[in-house]
Amino acid sequence: MGLNMNPPGLLPGSNEADPGARVLIVDDEGLTRMMIRRVLEDSGYRVLEAQDGQTATRLCDAEQPDLVLMDVRMPVMNGFDACRAIRRSLRSRHTPVLMLTALDDVMAVRLAFEAGATDFITKPINWALLSQRVRYALRTARTERELRESQLALARAQKIARLAPWRLELDDGRLHCSRELRDMLGLPGNEPVAMRRLLRQVAFEDRGALLAFVRRVRDGRSESEVEIRLDGSQQPSRHLFLSGDAMLDEGGRTCAIFGVAQDVSERRHAEAERSYRAHFDPLTGLPNRVLFRDRVATAAAAAQQRQQRFAVLNIDVDVLQRTQASVAADASERILRAVARRLESVMREPDSLCRLEGDTFAMLLTDIEAEAQIAGATRRLVEAFAVPLQVDDWELLASVHVGVAIWPGDGQEVDTLLLHSGAARSRAREAIGSSCHFYTADMHNRVIDRLNTEVALYRGLERGEFELHYQPKVDLASGRVSGVEALLRWNRPGCGLQMPDRFIDILEQTGLIMDAGDWVLREACAAVRHLPLSLAVNVSPRQFQHPRLGERLMRILDEIGFPADRLELEITEQIVVEDEEGAIATLHDLASRGIRIALDDYGTGFSSLQRLKRLPLHTLKIDKDFVMSLETSRADAAIVRSTIELCHQLDIHVVAEGVENDAAMAMLRSFGCDIGQGYGICRPLPLARLTDWLGTATVSALAGRRPGG
Repeated sequence: MGLNMNPPGLLPGSNEADPGARVLIVDDEGLTRMMIRRVLEDSGYRVLEAQDGQTATRLCDAEQPDLVLMDVRMPVMNGFDACRAIRRSLRSRHTPVLMLTALDDVMAVRLAFEAGATDFITKPINWALLSQRVRYALRTARTERELRESQLALARAQKIARLAPWRLELDDGRLHCSRELRDMLGLPGNEPVAMRRLLRQVAFEDRGALLAFVRRVRDGRSESEVEIRLDGSQQPSRHLFLSGDAMLDEGGRTCAIFGVAQDVSERRHAEAERSYRAHFDPLTGLPNRVLFRDRVATAAAAAQQRQQRFAVLNIDVDVLQRTQASVAADASERILRAVARRLESVMREPDSLCRLEGDTFAMLLTDIEAEAQIAGATRRLVEAFAVPLQVDDWELLASVHVGVAIWPGDGQEVDTLLLHSGAARSRAREAIGSSCHFYTADMHNRVIDRLNTEVALYRGLERGEFELHYQPKVDLASGRVSGVEALLRWNRPGCGLQMPDRFIDILEQTGLIMDAGDWVLREACAAVRHLPLSLAVNVSPRQFQHPRLGERLMRILDEIGFPADRLELEITEQIVVEDEEGAIATLHDLASRGIRIALDDYGTGFSSLQRLKRLPLHTLKIDKDFVMSLETSRADAAIVRSTIELCHQLDIHVVAEGVENDAAMAMLRSFGCDIGQGYGICRPLPLARLTDWLGTATVSALAGRRPGG
């Protein structure tokens, strides 16, 4: 589900990384360690590294990391043996271990869990999923640690506390209770209690166990302990642990049983809570990935016996941005619960629904005889979300994307089915609106291609394969070039010059955008430093979310010697919508340092006038779709004119993108637009060609001379 209330890869609510948590990366490939380190350090973790399992076990004992990311196949000691060694150590036996396995290595997954692994992550690594898994594992480990500490404290308290003594007379079956036991049982007075009355206090299913305990002690058997539950119909369920020993008369015959009772309710409730947390999502109440895996495995065994099929549906739900813009920031959890209830409403009785992680759900469809049944289920999902979600007083429009994998043709193991249904869901997301896609074999190849691109991007940064092109911006009143926008290009070997739409998203998702962004700023500032021009640079969401963005930018500007007031950062409306208050605070910090702020692609999102008023903007860029239709659309012309007038009232400069011809330029000049930018003025050019063009460039000279065109 794309709620877009949190950054990519983060869960809604309080799912942020543990500050300062230490993660040990164990992999014999230096490139893999380096890429994982970048992702983790960007999320605030401290990272340790080891290139084999033997080194990892020593580091675990010495440094006691909070989590281990362990590759399976390594020299010296493989990941399985290293995981076993970690589990044998008293210092690290509870440390979560996430195993890195190959995409289709199902056997490795099984062996990983047998070795004591907490979870696994498949290669090629989905970097957003890696961050989610690490956060989840750390949070779970913290919860388990707190539970162990709580249990230890409880055990110590019970050991030193006064226990509740009791004595059962066998001749008349009367129970003599201490005051403590009477309080546990809720019995009034001080008189002995008939055994049959005690039995009425005990849960029906445990009465037989209590009587058997009495017989064992009476007959002198060694088993002299029992745990029973009290009847919870009149009060919360309580658990009592009873131990007893025989009292003999002068003839050596058992005449009574003496014992003590201990209230272990808190311990049992804690264990039940732990079990619930291990198998259910606390936010939605749905089964989690662990329980869903068990249910899919059970379905596979049953389907094999009955010679039937079943399907796994991988689901996310996009709440439309237009609606989200008006929703309070703290509503994400309520939206997720509403989505869960809507998904439950279309389930058949034998089906199972879970929340996999974050905003992703999965549904198990059993007893499938024909694909028409699957099509019917997906149709019900689409129809269900055609009706707006009701959250408090809001009606939220949403679309649903479903990926389908069918057992056994699309995979015979749980993780394979989840992986393939997830790939199909990604394909479904490419469509506009609600959609469904069945897994096909070519999707596996797409995953491999994506990994290859990630590696190529990383190496491209190292090898200097990136370059900048600069697009001039012209003052429409004077005809003079006032500035340039730096635009990234990738000269990928064997593929030619790649435009940003081919790789920016991957840079963003892998975290490489941070290094790429720093390079762009350094390169552009150095290129433009001696030119009398302003410099505009785009900032991605990942860059913008950096907690010390202002300091990071100023350090680069000081290094190059580029004045802050000549730099203009271009941000999109989406950055502001995702976290408005945080974005405004960051923008004010940047503005206070002298850096100019431009809102890019205005008109394509859902920025309100109220939001526009709150932003410390110097420049607003009208999207090219409005500018390119000025001559043919009276509506677009009116929108552009009114936007320019409004911005000037707010002391905001206006840049018109997509200026393609002299007619559009003339209209913009008549509207009072400040700056023009587009192919009709000049295409983006490498630095050398740009400097050649700058010598004579004016608006009046545009006709017949469009470099790069």
